[in-house]
Amino acid sequence: MEIEKPTLGLGEHSPIEVASKMHTFSRDMQSYYKIAHGHLLDKLDQLADEADLSEIKSELQDINQKIEYFHMLNSAASIVSTLLHSPLMVTEFRKPS
Repeated sequence: MEIEKPTLGLGEHSPIEVASKMHTFSRDMQSYYKIAHGHLLDKLDQLADEADLSEIKSELQDINQKIEYFHMLNSAASIVSTLLHSPLMVTEFRKPS
């Protein structure tokens, strides 16, 4: 009986490339939302209307949750990327010449 080695199914992209891209993407998204958070805090200081304040506070809660999620994704992707860049895994996923 022959055993077929599984493939990731992402075309020409190796698992190492995908992990590296996910790590970069999640880090960039976390930074994006931190900047958005800062902009909303600046707006918050300028508002006096209670309805506007409530809306900004709600947006801040959503952004804080996204920052937390992208932080977790960043950490997880970093671990995956580190493991996949180990010599054993680099050899495993090296593209045939």
